Amino acid sequence: MLEQTIKKERILPMEGVYNVRDLGGYRTNQGTIVSWGKAYRAGDLNTLTKQDFAVLEERNINTVIDFRDQEEKDAAPDGKIRTVKHWEEIPIEAGNMMELSRAAAHGPQGAALMAELYRVLVRGTISEYTRFFSVISDPACPPFLFHCSAGKDRTGYAAALFLAALGVDRKTIFEDYLLSAECVWEKYRPFRAKTPELAPMFTVAAEYLEAAFDVIETEYGGMENFLSRHLGADLKLLASLYTESP
Repeated sequence: MLEQTIKKERILPMEGVYNVRDLGGYRTNQGTIVSWGKAYRAGDLNTLTKQDFAVLEERNINTVIDFRDQEEKDAAPDGKIRTVKHWEEIPIEAGNMMELSRAAAHGPQGAALMAELYRVLVRGTISEYTRFFSVISDPACPPFLFHCSAGKDRTGYAAALFLAALGVDRKTIFEDYLLSAECVWEKYRPFRAKTPELAPMFTVAAEYLEAAFDVIETEYGGMENFLSRHLGADLKLLASLYTESP
């Protein structure tokens, strides 16, 4: 079985890239656990080393979902993982997000503007995350890896939705989301040193994801309704593909 052959590691031991994590092992409200070795989240895959390729290929990554826009992909194309059969491009434009992020880095309104970025993400990406759930609902999809550039905003939101769809509790979802702060700390050290006023762009905070969840609750009828009615997620099918008995 996959569970017996895949090492249960939350943060994968990568050399050239950051924030590559297995979403397995989290308990769900149904008493099951999210399967190890089926769903991975990451930042960009442009600087994979030989050892990094080996780490991913031994996990038999079958599908890669890339949330980056064309400009980002042109600047930092993904390394080609030999086991991957399906490359899915679901571009979420980074322009507006970057503009909000830069604005958030200045002045006392920083946190409020970063929260607004996440509200924009919820309202403006229904079709993109509908496509995400369509892709991962195919039994031929896993093991899959989804990523953007840093693996913290577009990818962090996707991971939160994925875990919510499987019945993982809110506290655990936030703990997974906030782990990105630790995982990208070293990557962005030079940027923080050069432009400390932009430091809020290079991390995550609970209030950002809270803002997204508040929009889902108040404007879309709650998480379950948002997932099933607005994003077309088949929750029972997803549970059958990505959860198992403890």
